[in-house]
Order: sequence, then C-alpha cells, then structure tokens
Amino acid sequence: MLLSNPFRPDPRVLKEAQSLVERGHRITVIAWDRQSNFPAKEKLSPYLRIIRVQNSPSQYGIGLKQIGPLYRFWLTAWKIMNDLQPNLIHCHDFDTLPVGLFWSKCNHTPIIYDAHEYYAELVRPRLSTVLGKFVYMAIRNIERVSARRVDAIITVDQRLAESYQKLNPTVLIIGHYPSASFVDQPAPVFTHSKLTLLYLGRFSQDRGLIMYLDLLRSLLSAGIPAELHMAGVFTPSSEEKNFLAAAKDLNEHIKLSGWLAYKDVPDALSHADVGLSLLQPEPRYIAALPVKLFEYMAAGLPVLASDFPSIRQVVAEEDCGALLDPSNPQSAADLLTNWWRQPEIPRRLGFNGRKAVLARYNWESLAKTVDVLYQNLT
Repeated sequence: MLLSNPFRPDPRVLKEAQSLVERGHRITVIAWDRQSNFPAKEKLSPYLRIIRVQNSPSQYGIGLKQIGPLYRFWLTAWKIMNDLQPNLIHCHDFDTLPVGLFWSKCNHTPIIYDAHEYYAELVRPRLSTVLGKFVYMAIRNIERVSARRVDAIITVDQRLAESYQKLNPTVLIIGHYPSASFVDQPAPVFTHSKLTLLYLGRFSQDRGLIMYLDLLRSLLSAGIPAELHMAGVFTPSSEEKNFLAAAKDLNEHIKLSGWLAYKDVPDALSHADVGLSLLQPEPRYIAALPVKLFEYMAAGLPVLASDFPSIRQVVAEEDCGALLDPSNPQSAADLLTNWWRQPEIPRRLGFNGRKAVLARYNWESLAKTVDVLYQNLT
C-alpha cells in the first residue's frame, strides 16, 4: 500500500490492512512522513509493517513547490517496491498513483486505486490563479488517464462510483464506516450538567469553524451551559489565528484537543452529547459523506449535519439527527435548545444512529469485499 501521509495510523488504511492480514495477506504500507515525526519502520503485527519515507521533507499542500519533494518520495518508494517485489500495488492517494501505476506496468503487477475522494475537485478551491487552473487541469487529466489504466478502483460512495465507472469497469464501494466494536457502549447523551458539542476532523471555515462559535455563543446567550470540544487540526494552519481571534470571548467554553489517535476517539465520543458536521456548501462537500458522521452514530450521538443530498440520505432514512442550513447558526441553536429541554428526543435519535451502524454501516459488512478483490487480482 502506498500512502502520502505518515500513517498515524490512517483509520481507513488501517482497517483495510488489518482485515486483509486476518484473511492471510502480508501487507506493507509505504508512507510519506514529510516531517519525520514517526518511527522509520514499525511492525503492527507479524504480517503488517510500515515503512516511512523520511528523506523528502515537505509541507502539505499543492503547487509547483511540491514537485521536488514529491519526486524524491516517488524515487524512494520505487526503490522500496523493487526490494519488496509485491504481487499487488494499492495506491491510497492521488499523490501516490503515478509512481504506483508506472511501477506496476513495468513489473506486470496488478494495481488498485483507492479514491477516498475526488481529488481534483477537493483541491480546486485552492487553485484560483491562472497557474492554479493549469495545475487543476493537470491533476484532473492525470487522474482520469490513470484511472483508466488501473485494474480496479475502490471508492467511498455511490456518487464517486458513478464518476469512476465512466473511466473503469471495475469499481467497488467501500464506505468510510467504523467497526461495529469501535465504541463499546453508547454515550449517555443529555445526562450531563453541560451540553457538550463535539466536532472531529480538520478545522477550517468551509468546514463550519466560525459557525460553531456562533452556535456556541447563541446557546450561552439562551442560558444553556454549553461547551464546544474540537478534536483535530487547523487546515491550513493559518485558520488557527482567525479562530482564536473570533473565539476570544469563548475561551472558557472551548476545548481544543489537537489530533487524536484513532484509539482515543471513542473516549472523546463518550463524553459528548451532540456530533457536529455543519459543512459549508462547497461543491466538494455537498456530495460528500463525512467519516465523522458514522463515528458519531456509532457512539449513539445525535448528529447535527448540513442538509446535503448524501448526508440527508443517511440521517433522514435512519432518523438519527437533524439536517440544517449550515449558514444559519440560530436555527441550530433553536433546535439544540429544544433538545436540551426535551432530552428524550436526542436520546432516541442517538439510539437510532447506533442501531444503524451495528446493523448496516459497519466495517465488518465490507471487509470481505476487499479480500475478494485481492484474491481475484492476484
């Protein structure tokens, strides 16, 4: 497996790798540790090991300045693959796809592209200049050409699957679902003296960062003892300065945990009352199905989410939360005020969400699919 982050570990990659090891495969993850923050080599089990490329320092981002570090990462990954001589290549990011595809064709080895999102559209908002538009078109065309030449594509939802099926006949949907055992017990929601709002993930204004502050401010003004717990990182890092300036009057009501190891996420969920996912109406979010949505549901948290088509399909069908206009914090505050006064409502919604994860939206229901694909390709 090729990965362009340092594997903290990455939850999706870890779940796939562990499931495959349980079914008899030996997995090596070649990860790009841009800041050399992790061990160069690590064994998670006798048949699952991590090799981190640390000779190519770089910041996260896109643009011409990334070409040099990315090229050095590709060269090192190529040498590692030469030593390993794997019988299958599994690329988890667009950044790893060119080197993985080239190596696989040179060595007559099957290759999978695991498209966690539609990468070109994900980065498009950050490529607004003339040069940026050129970079966007280059990324878009390279991905389209590469997608036609891989042996199979794995992606996360029906919308992305339909896009990739125009390029490749073998497309599998493997959702961003947690394990059924991810959270042992449901969180005791709306039983605390404070109303704890939880947001997991990357922090940025287009992910609702400032709206959460407005929501918290409205709840406090209504006399509700509320707290905002945010677990993750600011992306880009410049967002932190804007957030801290906007949150000056709310410091005692905000908890910033930083990036949580995946094993620590259940504990954060267990102390929350509501899971937040109020993404703003950016094209790349409108059709997305956030990982955090299912993690909230697994813990029995009622979710407060943007009323976008993919999210609506889950939340409305399972009756596990509320769908709102993500530009209207007052409507979210009014709804939470009602839940605070009638706690049986959010408890029922949380129960429904956990029930749905245990029955349907869990990793165990998908794990065999990846194994069958590996068996067929090798």
